[in-house]
Amino acid sequence: MERFLDKDPYSTLSQLLVEQFGVDPALIQRDKAVADLGLDSLTLMEFIFAAEDAFSLRIPEEKLDPNQAGLTLDVICKAIESMKSAA
Repeated sequence: MERFLDKDPYSTLSQLLVEQFGVDPALIQRDKAVADLGLDSLTLMEFIFAAEDAFSLRIPEEKLDPNQAGLTLDVICKAIESMKSAA
């Protein structure tokens, strides 16, 4: 899999959602809860793992909403950006 270290997290996550998880591109928005994109809890975790793999990093659980109801692409993007800047 291509690594996305220098790419915009939002664009990369959107691409993953469309290509690997079959999400309609029209539904993808920064502030929309990922759960509202049709991902069940297991698929949501698979998406997080795919995002981690794409950026070659591990996102600490405390950077993500433990209830995942409020987990948006923006929250994931900010977690990735903070991890990339810390590297």
